[in-house]
Amino acid sequence: ELFFSSQWTTAIERSKTSLDPDDLETVESFRSWNNLAAEDLETLGKIPRMVKSLALKAEAFNGYCNEAQVVSNPVKEACFDMQILFTDFFTASIKYIHGAGEVPRHHGGSSHRQESGSPFQLIERRYTTTNHELGEALTRVEKLVRINSPTRVRSPPSTDANITASNLRCLLLPHIKTTRFFDRVDVFEKLDQILGPTAKRTSFRSVALHGLGGVGKSAIASTYIKKKFDENDYDVVLWVCGETPSSLRQSFTDIAMRLKLPGAQPQTHDENTILVQDWFQSTGKSKFCKDRRWLVVYDNVESAATLMPYWPESSQGRAIITTRNHSLAFEPASFGVEVTSWDAQTGSQFLLFLLKKSIGRDLEAEDSSALALSERLSGHALAISHMAGLIYDGEFSIQEFMTMYLKNPRRAHAANEFTALWDFSFKSLDKNSLFLLGVLSYLMPDTIPQELFEAGANQEFSEDLDFCSDDFSQANSLSAALRRLITLALIKRDRDTRVLSIHRMVQTQFKHFLSLEQRQKVFNNTVALVYGVFPREDTAKGQLYEVWETCNRYLQHVLNLKDCFMEEVKMSKNFKALWQFCDLLAQCQRYLYEANALTDLENLCDVNMVAVETLEDGHRKDDLKASIMSHQANLAESLGDAEKAIDLNKRVYEIRLQEKPMKQALLCYVTNNLGYCHNTANDHKSSLEWFQRSRDWWAALVESQGETQGCPPFILKNTARCMVYLNDLKGAEEMLNISIPQLKNAKPLNWAMLAYAYFVQGTLERRQCKFESAEAHFIEAQNSWLEGDQTRLHPFNGGCMYKIGACCLDQGKVEAAIKHIRDSMEVTKFHRKSMPVEHARNLFKLSEALLQDNHDSSSGEWENLRDEAEIYLKRRKPGVVACDMENAYDNLIPIFWR
Repeated sequence: ELFFSSQWTTAIERSKTSLDPDDLETVESFRSWNNLAAEDLETLGKIPRMVKSLALKAEAFNGYCNEAQVVSNPVKEACFDMQILFTDFFTASIKYIHGAGEVPRHHGGSSHRQESGSPFQLIERRYTTTNHELGEALTRVEKLVRINSPTRVRSPPSTDANITASNLRCLLLPHIKTTRFFDRVDVFEKLDQILGPTAKRTSFRSVALHGLGGVGKSAIASTYIKKKFDENDYDVVLWVCGETPSSLRQSFTDIAMRLKLPGAQPQTHDENTILVQDWFQSTGKSKFCKDRRWLVVYDNVESAATLMPYWPESSQGRAIITTRNHSLAFEPASFGVEVTSWDAQTGSQFLLFLLKKSIGRDLEAEDSSALALSERLSGHALAISHMAGLIYDGEFSIQEFMTMYLKNPRRAHAANEFTALWDFSFKSLDKNSLFLLGVLSYLMPDTIPQELFEAGANQEFSEDLDFCSDDFSQANSLSAALRRLITLALIKRDRDTRVLSIHRMVQTQFKHFLSLEQRQKVFNNTVALVYGVFPREDTAKGQLYEVWETCNRYLQHVLNLKDCFMEEVKMSKNFKALWQFCDLLAQCQRYLYEANALTDLENLCDVNMVAVETLEDGHRKDDLKASIMSHQANLAESLGDAEKAIDLNKRVYEIRLQEKPMKQALLCYVTNNLGYCHNTANDHKSSLEWFQRSRDWWAALVESQGETQGCPPFILKNTARCMVYLNDLKGAEEMLNISIPQLKNAKPLNWAMLAYAYFVQGTLERRQCKFESAEAHFIEAQNSWLEGDQTRLHPFNGGCMYKIGACCLDQGKVEAAIKHIRDSMEVTKFHRKSMPVEHARNLFKLSEALLQDNHDSSSGEWENLRDEAEIYLKRRKPGVVACDMENAYDNLIPIFWR
C-alpha cells in the first residue's frame, strides 16, 4: 500500500507540474463534462466518446474485483497501472488541445518530443495507445480472476494464491535423477556464457543442446539446472518432457500443480497450459516478483511444431532444449550447443569412474582395456554406462570383460559396435527380465508407474507375465527382474515415486533385437497390462465420467501403444492387433470424447479402425467396428456435422440389429445417440421418435432380466430437451421432474449428466420467459460441471456462461451480461478453429449487449463484433444470409451446449 501511495503521489505531481498554471486551475475546477462547453467544441465533442470507451474497461475491472473475496497484489498492480494510464491520457489531451509542447511519458519516463498533427489527431493516437495498454492490463486481471471465479457464483479461495505462486522457490527435476554425472565442464561453461550472470537478464534467452541420442544431453541439462538452483542463480527451475503433445500437456499440468497456480487441477491440461504460459509472461515483470528468476528445460524435443504451443511467450526467463534435431538451435532457440561423444581418453576415464570400486589389481592393464573399449564405443556415454553395468554384474575385471567381449562371434556380423554391445547385453538377460524390458519398450519412456505391473498380479494374463506377482522371496519376481535391468543400466527407478524410466535408444535397440514374432508377443503382453488397469465403460451407464482421473493416469501409455502399433504395421504387414488392443483404444476413445480432446479422438479412431481390420472376421470384429463408428459419430456431432453423425449412428444401429443375441443396452444407447444427433440437426420430430425407440429398447432389456427398473435419467433428460424444441413445454417439465431428482440422488454423483439436466431446465425456463429462474439453473449447470474438477475450457462450460449472460441480457442486466459473455469467449476463443459457430454466437450476443448499453456507436465496436461473428458463422455455413438473430447461430451448435 505504501508503494502504491508513493507512486501515485509522484504521478499526480508529475502531471500537475507538466501543465500550465491556468490549465491546472481549470482542470481542478471541472466537475462534469458540461464545464467544457466553452472549450474547443470540435475536439471536445469527440473526447467523451473516447473516455466512454476507455471507461468500459475500468467498469469491467471493477466487476472482476467485486467477485473476488481477496484482491491479490497482481490485481492491485493492474489497477494502479490503469489509473496511471487514465491520468496520463487526460494530461496529454489537455496539452494537445492547448498545443503545449511536450507531454509526459507513462510511468515517469522521459518526455516526448513535440509531435505534429491537429489536436484531435494527436489525442486519437494517444487514445489508441492507451486503449491498447488498458486492454493488456485488463487481460491480466481477467485471467487471474477468471481462473479463480469463472462465474459470480464460484468464489476464489481466501488466500493470496497469486503471490504464493510468485514467491515460491521450486525445483522440478525429471522423475529419475542423474546420480553419477561425469565431466562436461566445457558444456557448462558454454551454457553459463549464454544463460548465466554475464548474459543480460532483461530478455528471454534460450539454447538447444543437440547431439546424437545417448551422448548425455538430458543428464547435462538436469545436472546443470540442479547446480544452478543450489547456487541460487534461479528461484524456479522446471522440467518438461517434450517428446509428444500428450507428454508436454502432462508436464505443464505437473508444473501448474507444483507452483500451486490458482485454478490448477490434475486433469485440466488445456487450462493448466494457459496458466503456466501466463506465469511465464508475468513472472519477472511484476513489481511483486520482478526478481523471480526461472529456467525451464524441454527434454527430448523432436520437432518445433510439437514444441511451439508450449514454448514460453515471455520477454523474461531462460529455456534449454535437449534434442537430436539440430534445427531447433535456430528456431525456436536463440543459441545452439552441440553435445558430442567423448574422445577415447575421456570415455575411458568415465568407465573407470563408474567402476571405481570394481577395478582389477593390474591398474595398467585396466587402464589400457578401458581405453580400448572406449575407442570401440566412440566415447558414447550411454553405451559406456551400459558396458559398466555388464562388467559389474558379471564381477569381471575390465581386461577380462574386454577379452570375452572381443571373442563374441556376433560382433563380427553386427552392423556397428553399438549393435554388438546391445546384442551382447540383451542375450545375457533371463526370461523375466527380457519380457519386462520388452513391455517397457512399448510404454511412454519417462513416467512408467510401477503399479502398472503390480496391478497385473490380480489379473489372468499369459504365463510370460507371471513374474508380476511381486514376491520378494522369489527369484523370478518382478523385483528380481527390475534389479537385473537397473544393474545393467538398461532402466532407472525412483524409489520415492516408484516410477520407472527407460532411454529411448534402449527401447529402439531392444525392438530391433527382437524378431517379428517376439515383437508381436511383447506388444501383446504390454497391451494386456495396460488393458488390465484402464477403466472400462460401465454398460449400465455408458459413460466414464466418474473415473476420469484413472483414465488420465494411463492415457499417455495408451497413446504410445497406438503409435507403436502404427510403426510395427509399417514395418510388417503381418503384424496383428489383439481384440484387447482394439477394445483398449475404444475405452480410451470414450474418455477422449467426454474430455473434448477431439484431435486425439479422431486420430485414435482412425488407428483403431486399421487395427480392427487385422482381426479375424466375426461378431467381436463387428462389435468393435460399431464402437469406433459410434465415437466417430460423437466426434462429428461435437464439431457440428450432425448429418455425418446421423449416418454413422444408423450404420452402428444396423450392426447392432444383426447381433445374436441382441444387446439391448447398446441398442438403447445408439438410438439415444440418434435422438440427440437429430436434435442437433434440427429434425426434432425424428429426434423424438428415436428417443421413444431408446426407451422401448430399455424396457425390453429390463423385461428380459425380470426387473422393473425405470428408464435411465439421462435418456429422460435428452427427451425433455427434444420436447422443448417441439414446444411441448409441459411434457418437458414432467420429464425433468423425474430425471433431475434421480440424478441428484445417484451414488456416486454423475456430475456431468446432472449438469446437462440443469442446462435443459434453464433452456425450458428461458422459453417460458422465466429469465431469472433460467439464469439460476444455468448457474447450477455450470457449478455441477465444475464439481467434477474438470476443465473450464470444455465447450459445455463456455455454453453455460453464454446462457447466463444471455439470461442477464433478457432481464436488462447489461453489465452482467457483458461480463459473462466475455468469460464465455475465453472458452470459445480456445476452440474457434474447430468450433467457429460457438465463438460467432458469443461475438453476436456481445454486440447486442454493447448496443443495449448505449455503447459508443461511433467507435463501431459492436459493428466490428457483428462483422466478426458473420465471418466465423460462414466458416461453418458459407451460404448463410441472415446473421442478425440468435437462432442463426444456435441452430448450428451441438445440442448439449446449444
